Amino acid sequence: MDDLLHDPEAVTTATSGSFLNTAILNGVNVGLSRSHRLNHELMQVTVSLTDGQFHRYVLIPSESDYLWNNYYLTLTNVQDMYDRARATNNRNHMAVAMTVRAWLFQNLTDTYGDVPYFQALKGYPEYQITPKFDPQAQIYADLVAKLDTANALYDITKPFSPGTDALFAAEQSTTNMAKWKRFTNSLRLRLLMRGEAKSPEFQQQIRTMLADPTRYPLMTAVDQSAALKFTAVTPLLNPFADDRDYDFNGSNAFAEYFINTLNSWQDPRLAVWATSVSGKFVGVPSGYSLGDSPKVSAIASSRLNKTLKTSPLLGTIMQYAETEFLLAEAALKGYSSDSPKDHYEKGIRASMAYWGATMPTDFLTRKGVAYSGTLEQLITQKYISLFFTEMQQWAEYRRTGFPVLPKGPGLENNGQLPMRLTYPLSVQSLNKQSYDEATARIGGDNINAKIWWAK
Repeated sequence: MDDLLHDPEAVTTATSGSFLNTAILNGVNVGLSRSHRLNHELMQVTVSLTDGQFHRYVLIPSESDYLWNNYYLTLTNVQDMYDRARATNNRNHMAVAMTVRAWLFQNLTDTYGDVPYFQALKGYPEYQITPKFDPQAQIYADLVAKLDTANALYDITKPFSPGTDALFAAEQSTTNMAKWKRFTNSLRLRLLMRGEAKSPEFQQQIRTMLADPTRYPLMTAVDQSAALKFTAVTPLLNPFADDRDYDFNGSNAFAEYFINTLNSWQDPRLAVWATSVSGKFVGVPSGYSLGDSPKVSAIASSRLNKTLKTSPLLGTIMQYAETEFLLAEAALKGYSSDSPKDHYEKGIRASMAYWGATMPTDFLTRKGVAYSGTLEQLITQKYISLFFTEMQQWAEYRRTGFPVLPKGPGLENNGQLPMRLTYPLSVQSLNKQSYDEATARIGGDNINAKIWWAK
């Protein structure tokens, strides 16, 4: 009877490659959701025209739940991928899993600060239902080390196999593993640069990395960007595709700061990202007083272009442009002998090319764009290029203080932009001892407590 109930052709064990695409899709969609809802409001890309309070720096406790729950859930799949890959000694799958894991964990720790890391994701027989929260500096150090290990694991003479790779799907060959290796190292450079001001060890690793491009290849072209290319077919469907227009762009308008900055440069990316009003791009003030909502709503303003709802380009994890801006900053700070101006200009060109905008021949010489050698200018251009890239604009602002954002009269929280999200309420109740230890260490569970690299 048991034999009759057994399907001899049934799959009883998932292969390591079968976990990747779901993890990538879920991680990208979580980042897009928070970018649209939270990052854009905090960072004056968009402004709510109704009762949204994020642009006034009001964050209710329940706002913390979505990102925490979904990233940790996705990480369980990534951990399964790594465990299966290690069991079969699939070096490429191990390296890819380590890279995806670092990407997701960086987003978590950059949002909350200290989080469960070393004791997180423990399965049978090491279940940890109350994992300790680890200091962010230790998490970063381990993520950097893991990415170094991943870089060494790659065998770029072999394809991603078995399984399919949705991130670099156009090349189901050895080419996609070379792109994964470049993504791994570019992500590692992001982590190192984010923590460089706080870590002499990171500073040395940046120098070592940039001095050996053969060992540590980085992204060097737009088509090497780590971006999930959405299609018109489920499941690789732009997550905003089925939204009502109002939910996507009807209740919020572009912010004055974002629009005015791009207007001052006559930037062609505006036509890709924003609707026009009588041939002009118009923003609304961020941080306006609550009583001014009717007046602000009455402004004929630019909105998110509806074409973004179905754009295949929105699934950004890390663009080549970001790599160039990282290299520009590293050169500016003396970590390499490269020309910061060269990397700065390559970053701008790369962003334009990614979005399909035709860059005017004189763009790099225009006022405000022409390289001036300041970190503020570099980070401001980087901020623009990070449009719809998870919560990365917010992270860069917290790290550098740039761009300098105007302060509206209706700002709460003493006019101070939040430095982190508080821990979810469920964590406070279900893992109280670890929660109490973490909050004591970071100076209290509040939105103004600065995380490690922002102090």
